[in-house]
Amino acid sequence: MLKRLGKSEFSKNVITLMTGTTIGQLLPLALTPVLTRLFSPDEFGLFAFYTSMVTFLMVIAAGRYEQAVVLPKEDKEAINILALCFSILAVITALLFLIYFLAGDLIAGWINKPAIADWLWFVPVSVFFATAYRILTFWSNRKKRFKGTSASVVAQAGGRVSVQLVGGLGKYGVLSGKIPFGKFVKSIWDKSHPEPTGITPLGIGSLILSFAFGFFMGTLMLLFPFLKKDRSLFSAVSWKQMKEQAKVYDKFPKVNTFHALGDEMKNLGVTSTIIYAFSDVILGFYSMTFRVLRAPLSVIGNSFGQVFYQKAAEMHANKQNYVRLIDSTIKKLSLIALPIFLVIVFFGPPLFAWVLGEKWRVAGEYAQYLTPWLFASFVISPIQQVAVIVDKQFQIFLFSILGNVIIFGSILIGGFVFNNILGGFILLSALQTVYFLWIYLWIKRIAKESCKEF
Repeated sequence: MLKRLGKSEFSKNVITLMTGTTIGQLLPLALTPVLTRLFSPDEFGLFAFYTSMVTFLMVIAAGRYEQAVVLPKEDKEAINILALCFSILAVITALLFLIYFLAGDLIAGWINKPAIADWLWFVPVSVFFATAYRILTFWSNRKKRFKGTSASVVAQAGGRVSVQLVGGLGKYGVLSGKIPFGKFVKSIWDKSHPEPTGITPLGIGSLILSFAFGFFMGTLMLLFPFLKKDRSLFSAVSWKQMKEQAKVYDKFPKVNTFHALGDEMKNLGVTSTIIYAFSDVILGFYSMTFRVLRAPLSVIGNSFGQVFYQKAAEMHANKQNYVRLIDSTIKKLSLIALPIFLVIVFFGPPLFAWVLGEKWRVAGEYAQYLTPWLFASFVISPIQQVAVIVDKQFQIFLFSILGNVIIFGSILIGGFVFNNILGGFILLSALQTVYFLWIYLWIKRIAKESCKEF
């Protein structure tokens, strides 16, 4: 199949990204059975809560201008957008540190999660490196340096799991010599190792640290080629040009920001609702479901999404019809994902229990019910970027509100009406499948309308 796909430049770029990204995703995926025996569902749940806070703040960290880096025809315009992004990021990071020093204790009391209270100062650090990585990824894709983007994913994954492994082994005294490494490995192999429970400072601390360190490593991998090959563009950077580009693409902060904030508020609301309506453990199962399902699929989906955005934006700028590109992308993603999701539907619970440990069988049950939604999201999400390309950001923002209401509302109904999280997941999956089908039809329509103008 890959041989047949690899004939066009689009497909070759997708395969290039997939190759590196596959390595980057297989590493944490392969180690997941180990990590689930080092960290408890409670720790994974609390880590999911922390990352939801960081990703929420990432929305405003560069004003959403990073998405505009790909759009200009000229590099001298794009480099000013890049400079604008990093200028906004520096200001936001400084403000987050200031807020922590002035109101850190108040925030800690408000979120009522003592285990991460001592790590709140690390939120600005995580926001900075995660956003810097995102900005440079768009620049790398603009320059068609997909090999560099792939390498950065490997570096990010390697940095993240290395910290998690060190922290997890340290948590059980392996690094200090309290328990010999060989004995510890044997206990995991023969399943005599006790299932981790509760939350420990080293456990949650190493998970949080791994998040920032992974993005730090990925940022370095993108920064070096940028400085080597694009330093000559620095002379084109000026405050005047940055202001002009800010005005040209002002819909990103004015509209796209609220779109992304809505998505992150939904994510934060879902994690908070699950924690308070159920428990940290249930959130841990929920987050593990996404971790396992999206790890292999994000390899493909992110690769297609990044290449699709670059190619569709280029074709639109050059007044070329890209409707066929949408159709071929949907077809390829559907053919790739369907076998994976069918396996989860029929064998989710025993598969999760066998790979991750019996305690995680519940996550496999969640996966069965969420599969239709995740399949639809996987196939349709990459082409939603057409709305950005054809300047329909406000419309897709309004549609996203509906999608977020469906997700958040389904979890609320599951928690407070059904008093059963599975009931909420069934409702969520059914409604979201219909929602993404509707989004697909709308994207096709606006793409055809924009191409008629050429």
